[in-house]
Amino acid sequence: MKRNVIEWVVLLASLAGIAVVVGVLLVEGLSESAPADPAVQLRQTEARSGGLGWIVPATVSNAGDEPAEVVVIQAETTVAGESETSEVTLDYLPAGSQIEIAFGFSAQPESEISTRLVSFQVP
Repeated sequence: MKRNVIEWVVLLASLAGIAVVVGVLLVEGLSESAPADPAVQLRQTEARSGGLGWIVPATVSNAGDEPAEVVVIQAETTVAGESETSEVTLDYLPAGSQIEIAFGFSAQPESEISTRLVSFQVP
């Protein structure tokens, strides 16, 4: 039985497709991925007064190659002579992403706002 041109083209295309899939799987399997790396950057110049107090916007980013779940971030400052803490929890932070959040305080902070990553889960 003699093969025609279309059969040869389909065979070569199929072999090329299989080779590409195997190559991608090998590269993905052998390369190391960076773990989740959540970080927060405050944007204090954009802070404003709101109906419920002082709002400080921030950007949470994940520079890692893996996602993070249940990311808990705290911001602490002094308001009216007392230490005040604001906490934000993100259910899911995809790899290589940025998410806009805001911390809330009862009034305008009197000191620098410090942030810290409390915890996160690796899925």
